[in-house]
Amino acid sequence: MKIKKSLSFFIIPTGLLCLLTFNSICSADIYKYKDEEGRWQFSDKPKKGVNSKLIHADNGGFAGNGKISDITSLLTKKYQFTDPVQKATMAVVTVKSKLGAGSGFFVTKDCYLVTNKHVVRPAKGKQWDMTQAKIKQNALMLKRSKLQMSQQKERLAINKQKLEDFLLYAEGLSSGRAKDLAYREYALFEQQYQQDLQQFNEAQLRLNRDEKKFNQQQSDFNFSSVISNVAQSFEVVLKDNTTIRAKLIKVASTDDLALLKVDQCQAPYLKMHSKSVMQGMTVHAIGSPLGLRDQLTSGTVTQVSPRGIATDAQILPGNSGGPLVTDEGYVVAVNTIKVAKESALNTGFGLSIPIAKVQQNFGNYLK
Repeated sequence: MKIKKSLSFFIIPTGLLCLLTFNSICSADIYKYKDEEGRWQFSDKPKKGVNSKLIHADNGGFAGNGKISDITSLLTKKYQFTDPVQKATMAVVTVKSKLGAGSGFFVTKDCYLVTNKHVVRPAKGKQWDMTQAKIKQNALMLKRSKLQMSQQKERLAINKQKLEDFLLYAEGLSSGRAKDLAYREYALFEQQYQQDLQQFNEAQLRLNRDEKKFNQQQSDFNFSSVISNVAQSFEVVLKDNTTIRAKLIKVASTDDLALLKVDQCQAPYLKMHSKSVMQGMTVHAIGSPLGLRDQLTSGTVTQVSPRGIATDAQILPGNSGGPLVTDEGYVVAVNTIKVAKESALNTGFGLSIPIAKVQQNFGNYLK
C-alpha cells in the first residue's frame, strides 16, 4: 500500500483591501427610532411621538471653541501675497465629512461658503458607489477564500486518514526490510502533512483576521453612511490649518452644489466673475487634493459647454468643491470631477460648475 499523492497546499491570498479611512469629525446628533413597520430610521433630531435613542452625540466644537470672529485678520497677519491668485487661496478651505474630505471657498464676507453636494452628502455620490462596489468585491473575495479553506481542510482530513491507514499497513508487514522501508516512507509523508497542516493553520489565522477587519470596515462604512446623510455640521480647515465649524444651509436639488455658513464671523471671500468664460482663458484650481491641503494648479479653459467648464488644470480627488479662479482672482466655477481614462489620477480634464449656478441655487442667501 502506498500513498499515491501527498497533500498539495495552495497558499490562499488573504489581506483584503483596506478600503476606507473614516473621519470622525463630521458633527451631528444622531437619533434612531423604529417606524410604523418596525424598521430602524435615523435622524438628526428626536422624532416626535416615538421613542428616539441618541446614538451619536455632537462633540460641541473642534480645536479650541471652533469660533473665530475675524478670519480675514487672522490670515492676513500670517500671509503676505504678491498677486491676486495667491490672495484667493485665503478664501479656500477643506471641508471634512464622516466619509472623507473635499474643498470649499467663502463667497461672502459674512462667511457663506460653497462646496459640492457630494462633499457633504458623500453617501449619495459616485465615490460612495465605488466604495460600495469595493466592499462587495471584498466580500466575494472573502467568500472564495473561505471556500478554498474548507476544501483544503477536507483534503487534509483525507490525507490524515491515508497516513493512518498506511501506518497500519506498515505495522502489519512481516519482513523487517519491507517494514523499515515503509516506516521511512511514512515518516516522509508525515513530515509533508505536518508542513501542510502548519501552512493551513497560518492561512486560517490570516483569513480570520481579514474577516474580522472586513466586518468592522463594513460596519463602520454603513454607520458612517447613515451619519453622512443627516449631518448638519462639518469641520472646516482654513489655510493656516485652523479648524472651525460650518453648518449646512442648503443642498442644491439638481446641481452638485451645497451652501454652508460659519456663524458670526468675517471671512476673505472670492468675488464672482461677471464676464463670460472663454476658451483659452488661463485659470487656476485651488483645493486639497489627495489629502494635501492648500494646493494650486494652473491651466486653460479647454471647453465651455452645457456640461460645465472643462480645463486642463490638474484636478484630483479632494479638489471637489474648490474654486476655479482667473488671473485676477475672480471665481468662475466650482471644481467638481475629473474626466480621465480608467483612473482619476491619469491625465485628463477637470469639469467645473459655472459660478452662475451658485447664484441660481443660493442667490437668496448671497445678496
